[in-house]
Amino acid sequence: MTQIPRHAHRFEALDALRGVCALLVVFFHMPVHHALKDVPAFANLQVCVDVFFVLSGFVLYHAYGQRLTSRADGLRFIARRFLRLWPLHMVMLGLLVLLDLAKLAYGQADTGFAMDARPFSQGHSPWEIVTNLAFLQAFGLHPGMSWNGPAWSAAIEFYVSILFAGVILAFPRRHLPVFLILSVAAALSLLALTPAPLWASTDWGVLRAILGVFAGGLVCALRRSVAGPLKRASLWEAGCLASLTVCAVLIPAGGLQILFLPVICVLIYVFSFDAGAISRVFRSRWLQSLGVWSYSVYMIHAFVFQVAKTAITLLGRKTGLDLVVWHNHEKLVQIGTPEQALLPALVLSVVLVVPLAALTYRWIERPAMTMSARRLFERSTRPWWNPAPAAVSPLA
Repeated sequence: MTQIPRHAHRFEALDALRGVCALLVVFFHMPVHHALKDVPAFANLQVCVDVFFVLSGFVLYHAYGQRLTSRADGLRFIARRFLRLWPLHMVMLGLLVLLDLAKLAYGQADTGFAMDARPFSQGHSPWEIVTNLAFLQAFGLHPGMSWNGPAWSAAIEFYVSILFAGVILAFPRRHLPVFLILSVAAALSLLALTPAPLWASTDWGVLRAILGVFAGGLVCALRRSVAGPLKRASLWEAGCLASLTVCAVLIPAGGLQILFLPVICVLIYVFSFDAGAISRVFRSRWLQSLGVWSYSVYMIHAFVFQVAKTAITLLGRKTGLDLVVWHNHEKLVQIGTPEQALLPALVLSVVLVVPLAALTYRWIERPAMTMSARRLFERSTRPWWNPAPAAVSPLA
């Protein structure tokens, strides 16, 4: 009888799934006027964020479920999560502030140029720089998205992961029932508080994250209890992807969106076996790389799009061409008709973002992770803040 190893196993299909979902989020936010922008079901691509939350809970429980046994472990865990999520967030925030400074300077030099929004106004205010630095921008302190909009989920996930670790430390033998209670309570609260549970972000996004992260922990616990391979894995994988696609097409905005969660949980459980034909495709070199770069893909795309829209707006003004259009209160780039623009939008989602994400991973994410592994997270008989030497072993 074989079971998945507790710490060392790498879920390659799930890594690729995270990368694919990150790219779908990029496509959802692509500021091009294409045909899908008018399709109501297109908005359901936002469910990819819920895939991230469930995946995070699964991976965190796999890596730390049996390793968080003391307060020192918890402090190391918090520091490691912070260094995993915050450095890239800080860099992107700094770039967005610089972009607003550039807009401010240009607007003063050319008073005839109409900005989409005034630099450092609502959503980009100085106060919101402070809340973003503290990962607090998504706790109802602002009326909407702030600076790097997609970063709301990383901010929420950081604090929910602290709760995740706290539950394991407080209930070392009974944490799984607490996971279940928190997941159910979050789901019921979302249904009561918001008309579209899985579109909650800066209002009730914390409940959405609690639901996903703790559900992911439960999925991992279930996966650990199962011995042997998954039978008919290819059929299961195809069925899960087909089910998620059907839900995305058919489920309207509203309370029924909560049905996405069990489908996502089954999907992640099935792909954790890495056993079917789709998993073999997911293990391809390109998709594995996309999985490695997924956090960068997710975190940098809003900045890339802001720069691109600003540049195209300037180009249109200089040439007298109509290169942009307002559609549903959003400035979008025109590339022919909406039908003709669909394929270019898909291509641009990859070309504009993925190469830059590879660079930010190499120069920002990976150095931060290396520092955390080498300097801060050795498991020791002494607290991590005590400089006295002690026998240690690495905490992966």
